[in-house]
Amino acid sequence: MPAKPVERRLAAILNADVVGYTRLMADDEVATLKTLDEHICVFSGLVRQHGGRVVDKVGDNVMAEFPSAVDAVQCSIEIQRQIDENNAALDVSRRMVFRIGLNVGDLIVDGQRVVGDGVNLAARIQTIARPGGIAISATVMHQVEGKLPVKFLDLGDHEFKNVPRPVQVFEVDNGAAHSNTDSGTAPGHAPASRHVPGFGGMHAIAVLPFRNLSGDEDQEYFADGLVEDLITSLAALRIYPVIARNSSFTYKGRAVDVRQVGRELGAHYVVTGSVRKAGNRMRINAELVDAVDAHQIWSGRYDREIRDIFEIQDEITLAIGGSVGPALSKSAREHALRQKPKNLDAWECVHRSMWHLFEYTIEDTAQAHSWARRALKLEPDLAIAYSLISFSYMYEVVYQWSEDPLASRTQAVRAANKAVALDKNDAMALTALGYAHSMMKDFVQSIAALERAIEINPSWAMGYWALGASLTQSGRPDDAIPMIEMAIRLSPQDPLLHEFIFNIGAAHFTAGRYELALEYAHRSLNLRPGQPGALRLLTASHSFLNQAEEARSALKKMEEVAPDFSEKHLRTIVPDDIADRYLEGMRLAGWKQN
Repeated sequence: MPAKPVERRLAAILNADVVGYTRLMADDEVATLKTLDEHICVFSGLVRQHGGRVVDKVGDNVMAEFPSAVDAVQCSIEIQRQIDENNAALDVSRRMVFRIGLNVGDLIVDGQRVVGDGVNLAARIQTIARPGGIAISATVMHQVEGKLPVKFLDLGDHEFKNVPRPVQVFEVDNGAAHSNTDSGTAPGHAPASRHVPGFGGMHAIAVLPFRNLSGDEDQEYFADGLVEDLITSLAALRIYPVIARNSSFTYKGRAVDVRQVGRELGAHYVVTGSVRKAGNRMRINAELVDAVDAHQIWSGRYDREIRDIFEIQDEITLAIGGSVGPALSKSAREHALRQKPKNLDAWECVHRSMWHLFEYTIEDTAQAHSWARRALKLEPDLAIAYSLISFSYMYEVVYQWSEDPLASRTQAVRAANKAVALDKNDAMALTALGYAHSMMKDFVQSIAALERAIEINPSWAMGYWALGASLTQSGRPDDAIPMIEMAIRLSPQDPLLHEFIFNIGAAHFTAGRYELALEYAHRSLNLRPGQPGALRLLTASHSFLNQAEEARSALKKMEEVAPDFSEKHLRTIVPDDIADRYLEGMRLAGWKQN
């Protein structure tokens, strides 16, 4: 009997997979299966509506075929939009997000199943898509381009296992689906849909056009320019992917729901605002909103006189950029802490590390180091993780937790150098390197690295603070104070604010202004009691002002929180001439080396 001929046909193949399915199952198997079944019903109904059929479903993976690539792309867009709407009604921890991959290829039909290289390639392409996104092969893009009101982002050529040649992959830009506005990427801005290593699209931030409330159309240029500068400023932080200006501005003049904006642009956070001009005054309001549940994270209001419009624009951009960055970090850290440790991705590990780092205890510093290492296991080339490791080594030295301070300082420099090697334009990496060189008393390299960090990101409060500290230790306290004051203006709610204020006090102490040193030491301790450095500053300043009782009281508190303090430790963290001044003041208060 002759063999049955093989049935072949050309078709568009859709392959979809749930992001983090294993985590969801581990957390709550019953709820996950229920949610998956609900989403599969959405899939099946939309596939049928667009002339296709579901041909396979294994676990969390779904495959469908369509006679038309246009139908396949339209269906994929509708699937992702419908799933977004369904997810909005679920708790954040239970939301289910899909990646979709599309390819056009030759199929072999085996009963109800389809197999072949075209099917396999669709599955491979699906892994390139961002969470909630749609990735397509060049063959699909060529068949649908010009036939649908969508744009495509070129993700470049990719090599896949068991595929002999590189495959060009594109991403469907859902945010452009309702607009004819060009959604290309402005120079220096992270694309809306492109995956940033270590940080999925769900963590991106979008800055929408600010509303002009002045009734003066001539002020539109100011409002738009302010937003464009803010986008650039936030992009310079290099911790958050920032949606391109051309995508954000498709919402200009429209009443928006931030949750819908978040879904359409793939943004977790949205900045909105308004500009009002009255006479020679201008008021700018801005707020940062979590697009997942529409709750406000931060807001600010800026009132300025109009003298030099461009100077005001720069000033307000710096203020908003400096304030939004820490608010984003705080929100992301809190989100990471709510997740179960086994479920964290590299992004969440980084923010857990940051949270522990800012707690300033020996246990938390060890945890910060551990979480940064875990992030590197997930993303080996993550510059920020090496920066956090560098800071953890430096904190071991500063707070006298290290058994070998020289080794810890050396490791801090090594980790910071690795961070800069991975990303020479990362302001945090350069700040870590500058801080580490400062601890090695190499102030020339320290100041150079920190000045470069500020040049890259003029809103980087941490860079100004570290530069100020390095300038003080290099013998330039009067140059240091304006740098640290700038850090405070940029980030008035910063988790390092007590350090900022302490370092202004240390600069005044170095310059011999002991009354001002006392003032800033008290302000720092009010924010964070029990800081050994601030208590040391308090002790020495009281002594030089002949306030013996107050000096003894401050020394007693310092010895309670830092019983192992030693002259050797002090000389490890500050230059000898400054250490001599502190030690003289402490001895006047009754301190003796144990």
